[in-house]
Amino acid sequence: MVRGVKANSGRLLFCPLLPSAVTVLFTAGVDDAGGEKAMHSISQGFGSRSFAAGKFIASIAAVSIVGLGCAPLDEDVTEEDLDAEEQAAGTTYRVGPTRTYKTLADVASRLAPGDVVEVDGNATYPGDIWLKKGGTANAKVTIRGVRANGKRPLLKGGANTIQLNANHIVMEGFEVTGGTSRCIFTHGHDLTIRDTVVHDCPAHGILGADSDSGSLTLEYVEVYRCGAGETKHPIYIATDESKYPGAVFRMQHSYIHDANGGNAVKSRAERNEIYHNWIEGGYWKELELIGPDGQDPSLAREDSDVVGNVFRKTRTQYVVRVGGDGTGETNGRYRFVNNTFLLAQGSKAAIHMHFGVESVELHNNVFHRVGGGSIDVFRDDAEWATGRPIIKGVNNAVPKDTVVPSGFTGTLKVSGDPGFTSLANRDVSLLSTSPLRNAGVSQIQGIAGREIRAPLALPLFHPPKAALAAPGTALARTAVGAVDIGAFEFGSGVAAATQPTAPAEPEEPTEPTTQTPDASCPSVDPGEWANTPLPTQWGTFTATWDVTPTASNIDGRIGVSKGAADQASELAASVVFDRQGNVRVLNGSSYQAMTAFRYTAGTTYTVRMVVEPGSKRYAVYIRPKNGQEVQLAYRYAFRPEQVAAGIRSIDNWTMVGGAAPLSACNFSIK
Repeated sequence: MVRGVKANSGRLLFCPLLPSAVTVLFTAGVDDAGGEKAMHSISQGFGSRSFAAGKFIASIAAVSIVGLGCAPLDEDVTEEDLDAEEQAAGTTYRVGPTRTYKTLADVASRLAPGDVVEVDGNATYPGDIWLKKGGTANAKVTIRGVRANGKRPLLKGGANTIQLNANHIVMEGFEVTGGTSRCIFTHGHDLTIRDTVVHDCPAHGILGADSDSGSLTLEYVEVYRCGAGETKHPIYIATDESKYPGAVFRMQHSYIHDANGGNAVKSRAERNEIYHNWIEGGYWKELELIGPDGQDPSLAREDSDVVGNVFRKTRTQYVVRVGGDGTGETNGRYRFVNNTFLLAQGSKAAIHMHFGVESVELHNNVFHRVGGGSIDVFRDDAEWATGRPIIKGVNNAVPKDTVVPSGFTGTLKVSGDPGFTSLANRDVSLLSTSPLRNAGVSQIQGIAGREIRAPLALPLFHPPKAALAAPGTALARTAVGAVDIGAFEFGSGVAAATQPTAPAEPEEPTEPTTQTPDASCPSVDPGEWANTPLPTQWGTFTATWDVTPTASNIDGRIGVSKGAADQASELAASVVFDRQGNVRVLNGSSYQAMTAFRYTAGTTYTVRMVVEPGSKRYAVYIRPKNGQEVQLAYRYAFRPEQVAAGIRSIDNWTMVGGAAPLSACNFSIK
């Protein structure tokens, strides 16, 4: 690595940075008093570098020059470096009309893992941007729009306005328009597009290539006036099941509307997680979940989990199609939970099952035809993988004259309006008189033998109300009484931050009864801290692990943090198996629980933690082996020391031993 620093006199000194040794960087010039002055930096290993100004005596300056082999460099390089601030985690490049780097294309070839590109807002930049250099799972490349006067930077035009053609890239804070073939073209793995508006694209809005595409997350994204005809779509995603087996397309907190053609959202991904979105105005379908095009159907089974969305039909096609479309076939499993389906007059069935399908399950969904009338929940044109339909529906709501599909139980038949606040204004939150209130099923049981792998939780947020929300501002949803049917919960919204109560003085524990931990699971001894690095998580994520307390009064903790932790104040979020035999969750500076939960030594529990680094809040659920999941925490606050430190991401998982060893394993993150 090299770094040039420009002197006041205009002469640039070039010094190699030696990561394994102390390094001194300085520039020499003349201060106002005519004496020597320098900017210097001292770093040990790969540690951070700081700069300060001060006077150096001539002998020290001379030793530094000789010892480091500094030499003059060309001034052109210097000017470029002025807008590239090197940091321990990478380089931050600044792009803008008044910057050295005028466009994203100017820095594309320079990018390396951990780099950040900040693009000035309230300005327009040319398209045909092709990013071929990405990051790593632990050091992503971040391309960030920085608003100016409230406006994002605008990327405009080109055949592909911007291509993300590498792995581990985060793109956030942009407006993208006008790409004649695609506005955003993705063919990489572990990509995130966040807080971005894509509009007026004459063909595809966001397109994921059939080959070279892995996992993609869209969150807080708005797409409108995109697509054309039957084959160009506002959002069209695929994953490469040979190169990236197990890849996932996740879309959450997004608003997709007013398509010019195609399906509002079409996906050929191996797994789809469609969570907390408002999708309307598809020219054909609002959502199409089908098999891969041109790949061996035996590579994988394509599954889809669709939870907590509003689908509003404005034309006469189906709302959703699952299965195949004649070019991409599958025998997938499909799960719909707590969605609100709004059908237009004259529109076809809500869900079209087409070509290969293995199973379909629906729980807590409401189906309503705007203007009144019955609906068809399904149109069954499927070629069922088992030779017969496998359908399960529990506690769904339909208009009163609707024929209830076979396999449905507990169906609520609604006369007239289901109790939406203002359907004319596209507000389908619930009135206090709504028959959908407390009418859902809180414990979701899948189809025996056909369960969706790692099913999504009941919705944790409300979808946006036909408008794009800013990151971290989604309205939190929690059950008020029994869970309500549909995408909205009456009486639920953003949980007000509560002042943590002082923890009760712990009782002196009895001598713990120690169990031998499972040899396949690592454990930590009393008082020890064990840290496991994670891929950096900037957006909402779910962490799951199995934990086996080896004693009945253990006081052991497991949590997540920014960086390795070796003291309690460094844990952002954590769960404690306390000395009194309870499982509690950190809420600010104290451990609490919404529901009292006792644990026993030797029993394995699955903990699920849903973390929002942006809002610095999280939810926690626990399930004993072969038992039912219990919610312990909802939007509990991060530890105040971490909030004060401005924590923005999570990249570490920590176990802390208490009075006896603590064993945990099977950690996963999504």
